Amino acid sequence: MKIECTIDNKHVLLTVNSNKPLNLILMDELETAHMETRCRDGNCGNCVVLLQDEAVLSCLIPAFRLKGAKIVTFEGYQKSRFWHDLERAYEDTGSHPCPHCYASKTLIFESLLQTVVKSESGPSHDEEPDETTIVREVGLNKCPCLDAHEILDIFRAAAAYRRRRRVRRY
Repeated sequence: MKIECTIDNKHVLLTVNSNKPLNLILMDELETAHMETRCRDGNCGNCVVLLQDEAVLSCLIPAFRLKGAKIVTFEGYQKSRFWHDLERAYEDTGSHPCPHCYASKTLIFESLLQTVVKSESGPSHDEEPDETTIVREVGLNKCPCLDAHEILDIFRAAAAYRRRRRVRRY
């Protein structure tokens, strides 16, 4: 199956089996460095990518769902201007995900931060995700290196940086 999509702001044409999971495509076809897991069952949560700006477990996303999709890996995210908001939040709070889950938890936080940005610019002015939602979403990665308090502190600090970034743009 031929699939056109965008991965890390690069248009790619993939020729893969329609059921091949995204994590294996990223490892085998594109040699993505942070993608280490071959679990295919979503148990660890270390294969998170942003698919249409939403954090997903790439081991559970079959190739046929990628047609026309925008995918951001951790490597691509590190090249964005938004990465610094989370880096600063980690430093400010003194809490960091462990090296094993750093990439996936960072992408989950980014997905949550994008909902804050969208809600502030949208007509409905919805509020940021509630605490339960934030902790549940970061729990997509099963590593227990951060407790709920640390997760919320990191999110709040990163959201404050993101809001300041938006104010400067106008």
